[in-house]
Amino acid sequence: MLYIPSGSTTLLLLIQFSVGLNLLPADAEFLSGPLNQRVFLKGEFGIGLDPVAGEFRDCLTEDTESQDSCVEYAYDGSKVHLTIYEALNETADINCTTVIWEAEDCTVDAFQDCFDLTDAYWYGGTLVRKQYWPIEGTSHDLAPYVTGNVAGVPPGYGGVLERYWVNSDGMALHVDWEVPLWVSINSTGDKRLCFKAQYRDSPYFNYDDSQVWLKYTVCQANDVRQVHDYMTANYLAKPVDIPDERLFRYPIWSTWAQYKTNITQSLVLEFAAAVSEHGFSNSQLEIDDRWESVYGDLDFDPVKFPDPRGMVETLDAMGYRTTLWVHPFVGLASSAAMREGMQRRAFVTNPARRLPALTSWWADHTAMIVDFTSINGRDWFSSRLRDLQTRYNISSFKFDAGETNWLPDCYALSVSGVRNPSVYSETYARTALAADSHVRHQEVRVGARTQDLPMFVRMLDKDSRWDYNNGLETVIPHALNVGLIGYPFVLPDMVGGNAYGGLPDRELFVRWAELNVFLPSVQYSIVPWQFDAEVVEIAQNMSRLHESYAETLIDLARESTVTGAPIVRPLWWVAPTDPVALTVDSEFLVGNDIVVAPVVKKGARSRDVYLPSGRWLDALRDDVVTGPRWLVGYRAELNELPYFTRLA
Repeated sequence: MLYIPSGSTTLLLLIQFSVGLNLLPADAEFLSGPLNQRVFLKGEFGIGLDPVAGEFRDCLTEDTESQDSCVEYAYDGSKVHLTIYEALNETADINCTTVIWEAEDCTVDAFQDCFDLTDAYWYGGTLVRKQYWPIEGTSHDLAPYVTGNVAGVPPGYGGVLERYWVNSDGMALHVDWEVPLWVSINSTGDKRLCFKAQYRDSPYFNYDDSQVWLKYTVCQANDVRQVHDYMTANYLAKPVDIPDERLFRYPIWSTWAQYKTNITQSLVLEFAAAVSEHGFSNSQLEIDDRWESVYGDLDFDPVKFPDPRGMVETLDAMGYRTTLWVHPFVGLASSAAMREGMQRRAFVTNPARRLPALTSWWADHTAMIVDFTSINGRDWFSSRLRDLQTRYNISSFKFDAGETNWLPDCYALSVSGVRNPSVYSETYARTALAADSHVRHQEVRVGARTQDLPMFVRMLDKDSRWDYNNGLETVIPHALNVGLIGYPFVLPDMVGGNAYGGLPDRELFVRWAELNVFLPSVQYSIVPWQFDAEVVEIAQNMSRLHESYAETLIDLARESTVTGAPIVRPLWWVAPTDPVALTVDSEFLVGNDIVVAPVVKKGARSRDVYLPSGRWLDALRDDVVTGPRWLVGYRAELNELPYFTRLA
């Protein structure tokens, strides 16, 4: 177990291997300070290593001025080297300790440390299909911690991820980006968060044949908010600006869930006309899959879209900006694009770097994929997007895919000197921003070290269902987790989900529209008039409510560029020691002054609402409520969204 003295800047670490070795004796001569220990991290360390006696030594030298204390341990002929040091920190009440495992030769090819999830509530990391808040309710087997496909077999981690976790006891973990990291969360119900460093059978690039290593930093503060603010300031980037304000104000209208790949020019114009006729505003209209005749052509299908420029001009006259769905793949049937990309050396190649490597994705079994780590790939792809914008007056793009799981089984990227394949997702996202860097009304669905980018990041494709299996009940946990790892501009997926099994349930659609009101942006595809007049009226009211709070959302977006704070926040943001606020997963804060408590259960016309400390105005009942307290059985009819605003 790992101990840190309460209120002390001196280091006292006791690491206990799973085999029972007490590696660091309490009477080590170089240690000083009080021994009143507070347990803040428990687990198993050095799992799988043999219990061979070793030697401790003080590693604090003149060259380690940034360290307050340092201890090294070597065992079994120095085959493994363990360094633990506490960094000097000018921030009061913050202690940070770095742990480094290093293999000295190839006889050790993996390190694994596991942390107990039972004594605190945990948050952060990434998105998974069955998302819970806190995350210890999730179960995910050991897998490479790279951007991936949550619906894969076996499932990977999500397209937006960071190597950062935090818990309710005020403890945070951050793993170095270059570590060949595998992670498990409550695998088989073991109630542990495990880090494993391993090159073998992994997607990581061991480009210099180095020995395996594991490095992470543990920081401790008084509570979850304090440690999170510190980690945000020191480990996560802040957005350099905000996306286009129009996306915060008005809904995005997408063709996907309603029309799927059957979209045509006439259907696009009918869709836009119907939105306007029913009195809805818009930020833009997004033409989704499949407007191309062949995937990767990046040109309109002349049969389905006989006059694309005329269509865009008509949409513009109706008040719509037009955006297009794009992706990084070029199908083999797209012969002209394939030849041009090969001439430009724009594709991910085979390991010999001689020919493009082939991959498959959800719409095509054989394709090439653009290499965004290559300046050739970025420039070629970007020039083709600019051509679309010039020829057809396209405003911006919805960038799909970009996760590492879509890369070929055997491949080489252009970039050298990197170990983490998530650099592909990072460079894809940066290319997406460059395509619309002035207005910034594009969207992506990947994020890895890209918190600085001022654009919306979309959630997973949602299923049209109620539960925690990627349904309505995961929208708030997903929004909270994305915001916590540094992505404030979260774009929820389409109201009602993707309708893969047909039109969603009427009640589900309404509750989904209500939940989205206070999220940073709203996106429709299934439309309210596919149901009835009452649903249309409710959706119109919810859209007007969202628009009335748009300035608040934009102000919070600007705040995020200074502080890194999310727009959508957990209740513990204003009540970090409140045990109820630490676990509520069906409510959220907008900034610090609005509590939103949507109904997310099928058939429910009431719900229990928790309000943290403060005086709150009930927007539906015009009552003043003083927290902390539960409002048990709070009534919420189908057309009602419970929310509360803080009174001074």
